[in-house]
Amino acid sequence: MNDLIRVDGDPDFAKDKETGAILNTNRSEIQQARARKKARAQEKHELDNLKKDVGDMKIMLSKILEKIDGA
Repeated sequence: MNDLIRVDGDPDFAKDKETGAILNTNRSEIQQARARKKARAQEKHELDNLKKDVGDMKIMLSKILEKIDGA
């Protein structure tokens, strides 16, 4: 972190001399952002599972209807 230059007006941000990237140096905010990202990934995973379950239920209902129509 020695290659960082503080951004005027905001102590939580610094510019990397080598890449020119503006970085957030506030550890608390970084941790919160990581937690939000993890929560979004978990929600997406749960939604994907629900979509798969609904698809499976549609297939099962179709099979049941085929058996009823064939009886």
